Amino acid sequence: MVSSCPSDNTAAVEQSSFWDSGEPGGCTVVTVIISLFSVLGHCRNYTNRTQQRQILRILYMPPVYAVISFLSYRFFRDYTYYSLVEVVYEAFTLSAFLLLLIDYVAESAHGHKAENAIARKDKRRLMLPLCCFRYRPTKPYFMYTVKWSVLQYVIVRPAVSIAGIITQAFNVLCESAVSVLRSMGLFSSIL
Repeated sequence: MVSSCPSDNTAAVEQSSFWDSGEPGGCTVVTVIISLFSVLGHCRNYTNRTQQRQILRILYMPPVYAVISFLSYRFFRDYTYYSLVEVVYEAFTLSAFLLLLIDYVAESAHGHKAENAIARKDKRRLMLPLCCFRYRPTKPYFMYTVKWSVLQYVIVRPAVSIAGIITQAFNVLCESAVSVLRSMGLFSSIL
């Protein structure tokens, strides 16, 4: 039989006054307003569609984080469920950032291809633990490897969060546990 996690505090909302949420709520509102002005500025001057589409996806990240942070502050017992939205959008934003960088590199190259931009790069040594190896970014598989190495995070991280939500729903996720059997929270954080 699977053991359940001990619960220290079972209140859904902290037993403090309403005004204690004023500061985080105010910061959330300020973040949303600043991001809204920035998004509207990009929408007003929407001339480079491929790059500005990715920029807009990145600009939506602070409001998403602010709202999730406020909700997790106010309803801290349900943070595991809120974190799924945060993690999915983080993965989505990371892929948008990668595509934006690839588009910037491709724009500066002949033929507007990222592969042509790195065709003139030399062999380089890797950092200290792997200093015996070299990599050549001019190989045709290099850009595909970079894309898939980053974009696999878009699949793996939300899947791990969904596993965490399922274990939380069954009261098996113990984020503060030291036991190996109850350390799904640590395992999902490492992944």
